[in-house]
Amino acid sequence: MSRLKSKPLSPVVLIVMLFIIVVVYAKQQTPSFPKMDEVTPLTVTTDIKPSLSTAVYRVFDINTGKVLVSSGEDTVVPIASVTKLFAAATVLAGDDLQATTSITWSDLAGEGEAGKLLYGQIYSYRDVLFPLLIESSNDAAMVLERVTKGTLIEAMNSWARASGATHTKFVDASGINDENVSTATDLQLLLGTVFITQPHIFDITTLHQYIGTYTGWLNNNPVAGEPGYRGGKHGYTTAANRTLVAVFEDTIGGHSYTLGYIILGSNDIKADFLTLRDFINTQAAKH
Repeated sequence: MSRLKSKPLSPVVLIVMLFIIVVVYAKQQTPSFPKMDEVTPLTVTTDIKPSLSTAVYRVFDINTGKVLVSSGEDTVVPIASVTKLFAAATVLAGDDLQATTSITWSDLAGEGEAGKLLYGQIYSYRDVLFPLLIESSNDAAMVLERVTKGTLIEAMNSWARASGATHTKFVDASGINDENVSTATDLQLLLGTVFITQPHIFDITTLHQYIGTYTGWLNNNPVAGEPGYRGGKHGYTTAANRTLVAVFEDTIGGHSYTLGYIILGSNDIKADFLTLRDFINTQAAKH
């Protein structure tokens, strides 16, 4: 008994079918946004400032850019491992994430052992992003600097300048060097840009843990367990003290707002964040 052979579809038919599938899927996935007049901007109507352990901080609406509270916003300070968020974003934007590399002794010469990378292990560039962002691995940052052959830092600085962050400077991908500096104003520009254009970076930073080929990594961000956390990065060096850039969903006045939090030079990141969040929730009002 003969079998019927199906005739291959022509490229034109395949393209038309793909187009129909994409259109149908897009319609199914399109969220239902509220009308513009249903959600009004937030504003803070008091001159009172929250009591924090640092004088450099800012809270702003990611979607509108409106600043709700800010202090020392143009003070240039070290940002420590907040740097890693922007290193990851630069790699994600310009490199082949499926490319692989073997861990070298030079990669492991960095400060600390976070990330638990071992000599000879083989990682894709994509996989290196997980210890970099979840455990703030300096070794992972060294890997990215090596595989990009010195172009990563140049690309990070070019991107910062193009974004309008004129007081920001990167000299390494880890943030160990205290010449990695920025301001709260600049970090608003950079944080907002990465959150909107590269959400995958923030998805990684929201993970409680991630199991890789050789080991697993636990999220050590002090605010990652707080309700509404949408991602971010923290850091610490002696000169920078404790630093944080983070995005949270907050419900205020019955409406949901996506807010960016920037805290630099803190003695206690979690306490300062909770103070700022409480201040916004009690003082912010619909304009």
